Amino acid sequence: MKLFKIFIIFFILLDGNLFAQQDLLMYNMNEIPQSSYNNPSNKFNGTFYIGIPAISSDYLSFSNSGFTYAQAFNKQGDSLVLDYENLISKLGDQNFISLNNKIDLLSFGISLNNKTQLNFNITENANFRFNFPKEFIEFVAYGNGSVKGSNLDLENFALSVNHYREYAIGISHQWNNKLRVGGRFKYLYGMENINISKTDILITTDPTTFDLSLSSDLLIQTSGIDINSDSKESTNTYLFGRENRGFGIDLGANYELNDQFSFNASIIDLGTIKWNSFTTSYINRTETFQFKGVDIDNFVIGSEDGSDAFNEVLDSLEGIADFDTTYQGYRTYLTSRVYLGGSYHIDDRSMANLLIQAEIFNGIVKPSFTLAYQRKMNKWINLTSSYTIINRSYGNLGLGASFNPGPVQFYVITDNLLGTFFPQHARHLQVRFGINLIFGAQKSKNLNAAYNRTTMSEYKSKKEAEKSEEDSSPK
Repeated sequence: MKLFKIFIIFFILLDGNLFAQQDLLMYNMNEIPQSSYNNPSNKFNGTFYIGIPAISSDYLSFSNSGFTYAQAFNKQGDSLVLDYENLISKLGDQNFISLNNKIDLLSFGISLNNKTQLNFNITENANFRFNFPKEFIEFVAYGNGSVKGSNLDLENFALSVNHYREYAIGISHQWNNKLRVGGRFKYLYGMENINISKTDILITTDPTTFDLSLSSDLLIQTSGIDINSDSKESTNTYLFGRENRGFGIDLGANYELNDQFSFNASIIDLGTIKWNSFTTSYINRTETFQFKGVDIDNFVIGSEDGSDAFNEVLDSLEGIADFDTTYQGYRTYLTSRVYLGGSYHIDDRSMANLLIQAEIFNGIVKPSFTLAYQRKMNKWINLTSSYTIINRSYGNLGLGASFNPGPVQFYVITDNLLGTFFPQHARHLQVRFGINLIFGAQKSKNLNAAYNRTTMSEYKSKKEAEKSEEDSSPK
């Protein structure tokens, strides 16, 4: 139990200190072409762009709804000690860890005319999602005594690990003078996957005897993990030839109410992948299993080396860990995100944004709320700052900047600036950075002009000018 306990806690903390997907600040930074990844209706400023391969959009993010590294460990002398009590006190009833890494291998876009833009990207995706109840960590830390006289229900325990590549083509179109719509259509190529899709596990401990009763209905699905050593797979087959395919779609819209207010919405990553290559599924169905422990006397008098008692324990554990194995294909769903936002245009060079975002995984909705201020400093510098509430974390101050000297654009964005410098105290970390070449961009200090935004007043002025010109022309 001690080894198992250390492994589980180490597993959680290790992943909690890696990188992980929210992309909150990027959503309204239309001047950066990759903002369309969060709202496909966004229109970039220019006639053509191409991202520098592998460095046009590098994305890392991490979210932990439970605890920080500093809350889990205490320094005692030269050693770090795991503080179970403090760690558990920071957990909610349901908790999750989310990690994500995305790298654009290739991206470019083109304006077909004043109304329509097309864009294309090839992106490598690796992500991790882990849902766990507080009772699970208590069980790991304190053993079955923590649930005596009650039930430990692990129905909301879920794990998903994905590595896949997306080939996407997007379109953004000005529907009329107020509404702009967009969509992105994706072909998905799966490489590796681990999916725990069913965890109906119920553990009960007798309050008097501490006897443990367990029932389970557990399904663990994998693809590309358990590869037979006799299977010879070339690098080319691994990169392009596995039979794991799927499709996805992103949808978005921007609506300009008047000169000051605009509203936007999008839904990202609606899609599935069918896994067929190197698939192995592990099934455990135990209706009722009872473990009464072993008599300590058996270790003393049962045999000279205690082997009889040890075998008794192994026989008991075998009843729990009895898995059936199948090799059928299976389907998984992408982790979808929904964005709802509004903008107030303060003046020609600045605006304020409100954004509500929700990530949907395993039927659970995980929301966040962001307030942002955006300022066009001059013709080639655009800055954005933000405050975000996410994952029961309230100290997230973000900062984003894009620099556009000539056709070269550099940008860097983080939703939690302090967490970047002090990751041991952060429950949410995120950064995106990249370099693009953009041609035909309108260099202006005016935020609306830089974004090619057609306001109602500009539309009316244009119509009035056209009508005036028509009336003054000779009949």
